[in-house]
Parts: sequence; structure tokens; C-alpha cells
Amino acid sequence: MSLGRLTPALAALLIAIFAAIVATSEGAGRPVSVYPSTGTPTASPLTQISFRGADPAELGAIKVTGSRSGSHPGRLEAHSDGNGASFLPDRPFDPGETVTVRAARPLVGEKRGAVTFRTAVFRRKLTASARGGGGSSSLGDSSFHSVGGFRPPGIKVLTRKKGRAKGDIFLAPKSGQRAAMITDDSGKLVWYHPAPHGYRIYDFRRQKYHGHHVLTWMEWRSCTSLDCGVGQIYDTSYRALASVRAGNGYAADFHEFDVTSNGTAYLIINEPVTADLRSVGGPKNGPMYDSIVQKIDVATGLVLFEWHASGHVPLTESYLRYHHGTFDPYHVNSIYQESNGDLLISARNTSAAYEVDPSNGNVLWRLGGKKSSFKLGHGARFLAQHDVRRAKNGDITIFDNEFGAGIGHGPSRGLVLSVDMNHHRAKVVRSLHRKSSVRAASQGNVQGLPNGNYFIGWGGLTPYYSEFDRKGHLVYDAQFVNTVGNTYRAFRFSWHAKPADPPAVFARASKGKTSVWMSWNGATEVSKWRVLAGATPVLLSHATTVSRHNFETSATLTGVQHYVKVQALASNGSVLGTSPVTTVQGAG
Repeated sequence: MSLGRLTPALAALLIAIFAAIVATSEGAGRPVSVYPSTGTPTASPLTQISFRGADPAELGAIKVTGSRSGSHPGRLEAHSDGNGASFLPDRPFDPGETVTVRAARPLVGEKRGAVTFRTAVFRRKLTASARGGGGSSSLGDSSFHSVGGFRPPGIKVLTRKKGRAKGDIFLAPKSGQRAAMITDDSGKLVWYHPAPHGYRIYDFRRQKYHGHHVLTWMEWRSCTSLDCGVGQIYDTSYRALASVRAGNGYAADFHEFDVTSNGTAYLIINEPVTADLRSVGGPKNGPMYDSIVQKIDVATGLVLFEWHASGHVPLTESYLRYHHGTFDPYHVNSIYQESNGDLLISARNTSAAYEVDPSNGNVLWRLGGKKSSFKLGHGARFLAQHDVRRAKNGDITIFDNEFGAGIGHGPSRGLVLSVDMNHHRAKVVRSLHRKSSVRAASQGNVQGLPNGNYFIGWGGLTPYYSEFDRKGHLVYDAQFVNTVGNTYRAFRFSWHAKPADPPAVFARASKGKTSVWMSWNGATEVSKWRVLAGATPVLLSHATTVSRHNFETSATLTGVQHYVKVQALASNGSVLGTSPVTTVQGAG
């Protein structure tokens, strides 16, 4: 029967069925990516086996076998996007054995119908433990009257010129009281969040999560449990949305917490393993840090992707020389997901960035280092770098430390490179320096801003952060004062938020007057404060209205009041939030 003799509706139905059959057939033949990928020499004995690129039902029976530990039964858990699943073995693998993985679908990198990888011999026992420390700083010591436990560093703005971008500044001071911190352009505090006891905060910034702006940061302390590195996601009301940890028994380090718009997050792990170090003058079974990149499904905590520098980057590419102790050949410190899904990965100790195909883990090209795929133009070489990103126009931004890792002694800079993929050449677009040079042995970042400017956190032990216009002129410069501290990265973002918690108020009577202090941690739209006061908590009347002039605003009322509350007002006079009624201290 020809389609021409069918009714239009029936013809359309048959065409749709045929297309679905073809699509299913094509999908069944497309290889599925597996992580740890084939040939990985240092997978965790606690690893899950992650499959990407297929509906879980299409994987069929999963067969996982250890060369010494034998068959491993387990369960299959679907990833939240429906495009894969993780096989969770019922028991760990043996260290140093070969693991063979088979499934009903073809697998990327398979040989004779199977993917194989080796498990590492680790320098520590991989176990999870309860979170240590807990809680924020003591509420008894504070720089403010209305809130307890806040001791932010002072900020001094050194340069503030026309042409700078709009937006607030995102910092995470690591000395004194460790915290996540937002200030406005003039250095005044907007939001402050002390780190849990014993932790530091790294990589604090604004990102998008499921299409909405959020605050993200990494809480980290030096230990080996899963809770030693935890990524946090908060909404614009400063409510916790999710906490993200590394999978497969690893503890995430502090270098990167990159959240994607589709509900996943990239983390970095630097894990001590035993490896053959003879190529760099070490022993056959010596201690070494393997740099690992994981992509985590935030909703389920499952590992969607895992890449090991070991097995993909030869040890001889490192500029570090082997000495007694744990060899750190790679030291991966940033991850950037390209628009096509490839990953741009920075490794400090090879002074190179690597473009990685996530489907199989292969290195597609290198920028910098001993085996650069690109000829570097005058001034384009970089050393011991951090924070390699792709700008919207295709340029690559790099914080060029030029110092540390045993290979550099020059001043640090922000570097912008134009990369010609056809002719394999890279040339300098901008080389950005502070007038007073900075030598940062570690840390630092370069942020491309929407107006074409560049915002730089200078890292190291330096207290500075700066902004340059698109021509390379310094238009903003600031520093922490009264501290030797710094921030791992610094950013400028537009930020609008209304806290879920109400405004805070404290009042005290003295010498026939009542002093009132009010604040609303993180509120960005407050223009004025209305103070209501009275002799009873239910009969309060308008006492005064004052302009907001800092994180904490004060007002003085005539006479001794017994109770007060405050209202935060928008520029149009509407009430944004109201504090609880508070008793005036010293009112009798």
C-alpha cells in the first residue's frame, strides 16, 4: 500500500513510528561513555561505574569483574537528566587490580567488548566521616551592634575611575575571620557569611543553577574525609539549596566549584597514589598526587564524569623535579566547560592548559608547557598559571602567576590570548599588570566582564584586586586593610537579593536618649530605615526615618524608649522587611 492511499493522519503516524524505529536503532549502535574511562591507571577502589549517553534501560545487564576480587554485583541508579546511570558495586575493588566492565550497549574505548581500568594503591584509606567543626563563629564578638559574630576585614579602594563595570565585589578572605563576603563598589559590606569552624571559603562567586542566579562557594579544610571539601549553593534569599561532595570516596579540594546551568557541578581532587616515577628520577613505586576532575549530578550526588591526569599527561611534562616526598606533577587548578562540551583544564605544574574530550578523556590539544600544540607569540608564554577560561569572543584568559612551582620569578599578570585554531598560533591580546608589581606564588584569577573589562584577583599572599578596561587601563583597584590576608579569587557581578531572614535591630538607652542600630545582611534594595518605638511591644509609633548609609545604620531617638522595631524601605517607600520587636537595653 502506498502512502498516497492513506489518510493524512494515518500516514503521519506511520512516518513517526518509522522515525522512532530508526532513531532507536541508531541510538543502540552509538557507543556509551564509561567512567573511569578505559586505560585509567589510578581509579578509586571505591569507584562507581558511570555510563553516559544512554537511557539506563538500554544498558542491559552490567557485568563488572575485578582481576583479583572477582565478580561485583551492584545496583544501577539513574542520573537525574535521564541520559545515563551509575553502577554502584556492592563492595569495593582491591587496590591495584584491573577492572573489566561490560554492558549491552557498545562502550567508548572498549576492546573485545569490554572497558578496562586499574584501581590505584592509595596513600591513605578512603572513607567517609561526619562533618567536623560545624557551626559559625561565636556570636559574642562582632564589629556590629545588630548582628553577632561578624568581623569582616576593612576594605580600602585605591583607584575608582570612569569606565569600570557595574556590580558588587565577591571576595572570600582567608585570614582573620574566614568568610564569604560581598561589598559594593565603594568597599562597603553588603553580605557576610562566616565559614564553619575550621574551614576556609574558596571560589566564592555568582553562578546560574537551573536558570536562576545563585551564590556558590567551596568550604574546605585540610583533612581526608568526604566532608573536607563541600560545594555550597545558596539562592538569592541566602537559603541553602544544595551541598555537593566528590564521589568515589574522594575528598574534593578547594580549587574549583563550577556549576553548570543544567544542574551539574565540576570539582577537582588531588589524591596521593603510588605510581611508577622512574621517568622523572623517582622510584618504581613512589608517592604522587594524581589530579582528578569530576562532574557531579547535584540532585543525586552521582558521578557523571571522571578524568585522571595520570594516564593522559606524561609525568615528563611537569616542570617540577622529583624530590623525596609526594611528587605533584600536575596540580590541576581550574576547569572550564566549552560551548561544545569539551573541557579546558589548567595544570599549574606543567604550565599548560589541556583541551579534553569528555567522551573518552583524550587530550585534544595543549596550550603552553613543554609540548604546546600552538606556537606562542611574543610575550604569550605563561608559567605556573591559574584560572584558564574561554571568553565569549573566543579569547582565552589566564592568570599568569609567573612565580612559584620552582620555575618562575617574574611579576604576575592577567593574560588574554587570541588562539588561532587553524594555524595553531597564540598571540597576546592584553597583558595586565598592577603599577606596583605583584608576585603571586599561587592562586589568582581573571574574569572577563560583560562590558569587555577584566577583573583580577591577585592571589598569593597579596591583598589586592583590580579591574582593567578593554584597552588595559587600570580603572579600579582595592585591597584588604589591617590584615595580611587575601582571597583565592575575586569577582565582580551584578547582584540583587532579598534575605529570607528579617532585618536585625539592637537598641540601647543612655542619658535620656535611645540609640538604635539596624542592618539586613545581604539586602541590596534598601534605601531607608523607618524606626518605630514605644512603651509597650504592641503600641509602637513612627519615631524617625533615616537613609541607609552602610551595612549597619544607626539612629538616635529622643527620650528613653522601651521597645523598638525597624522597617527596611525601598526607594519608592514600600516596606521590604520588618524586624522583630526588640527590648531596649538599659531602659529599665
